[in-house]
Amino acid sequence: MRQLFSVIHAEGGALLEAWRESLRSLASRKMRTFLTMLGMIFGVGAVIAMLAIGEGARQEALGRISRLGPENIIVSALEAGEIPAEDLELKSMGLHIRDAQALKGLLPDYRIEAMLKVDSRLRLDRSLVKVEALGVGPGYLELFPRLPLNGRWIMPSDEHRSQRVCVLSAEAANMLVPGQNLIGRLVKLQDGWYSVIGILGKTNSSSGSAGDQLESGDTRARVYIPFETMRARLVPDRRDGRLDELILRAPNTDAVLEGLERVKAVIQRRHHGARDVRITVPFELIRQEQETQRMFNLVMGTIASISLLVGGIGIMNIMLSSVLERTREIGIRRAVGAMSAEVLLQFVLEAILIAVGGGLLGVLLGLALSFAVSSFAGWSTAVRPIFVLLAFGVSVLTGLLFGIWPARRAAALDPIVALRHE
Repeated sequence: MRQLFSVIHAEGGALLEAWRESLRSLASRKMRTFLTMLGMIFGVGAVIAMLAIGEGARQEALGRISRLGPENIIVSALEAGEIPAEDLELKSMGLHIRDAQALKGLLPDYRIEAMLKVDSRLRLDRSLVKVEALGVGPGYLELFPRLPLNGRWIMPSDEHRSQRVCVLSAEAANMLVPGQNLIGRLVKLQDGWYSVIGILGKTNSSSGSAGDQLESGDTRARVYIPFETMRARLVPDRRDGRLDELILRAPNTDAVLEGLERVKAVIQRRHHGARDVRITVPFELIRQEQETQRMFNLVMGTIASISLLVGGIGIMNIMLSSVLERTREIGIRRAVGAMSAEVLLQFVLEAILIAVGGGLLGVLLGLALSFAVSSFAGWSTAVRPIFVLLAFGVSVLTGLLFGIWPARRAAALDPIVALRHE
């Protein structure tokens, strides 16, 4: 190897000639060269595609979770069928407005918003849409600052006067009248008419019942109305103070885990130990998702890298066969004055050229596979430049490592023995 590096440093002309000779040798055996490249092509393509699928899934999951607000703690009331049978006999009034008051006294720096929800029907002209009606306060939208809004949000005056105003989700608006601006129009919700004051941009599970959305990726049509309007007109049975959800926003992410313990303690005490609520912490889910995704990428990358290993073994096998076939040629070159380092250099370059060619075609295959998966399977994919560089770099390194041994065998041939080879 020292002789090889000395040739590379000392004789640029010899290196250039070695490149030309390597290209000529590979070009004279086009089919065998291409078949040797296939292992690298499929290996690099598989690595890029696998990592792109994993990265796409990671970004989609993190985006869905982060839209719930990493500073938020979400407390959702469970349905009767979800509560353990032994807890139904405990004296718990369920999630209640008094829980919000108790938490506000314990966590004065937190923003706390209550929510009611009910399945309903939304009508406009001849269009009838099933929606989830959500009763929320003026501060609800501030808990999810990433949500785009056209028009305006619910104001304190709407809340105090129990006004019949509503904000539609993009899904509800498109299902009612696709492509039209509904702001200012009157829509019929259940049995009452409401004025549309705003439309939320496409939410992708970023509002409504947060815990349910995390599990289902739900994008149902929704309509938001003032909390007091909801209690007075749609769910009068909830005037006793029962709630469907509480959302607490910590001042920063560092305070989330500490606040979570206090929320659990208050709920445990006030509900007498009944497990009748679900507490969702997007910040914790983000950390868990990142850890899970790291493991997924590691496993997928390892599996795909096996293809690169197989490709490297293929290069070594073909190069060994090439050395055997060209033994007499090597003997002639050595007899006319070629150094062993020059022979070594030529065979190493041939292996590298095979790996580089296979790597470049593999990059194209990986990009095509990622596009195909995204377009036809509907999966989210994301190709990062580091994935391409990593896969291509590993393919070149694999070609170099697996090409050195055959090259050393060629360089070590005795010229006299090589000339006698038939």
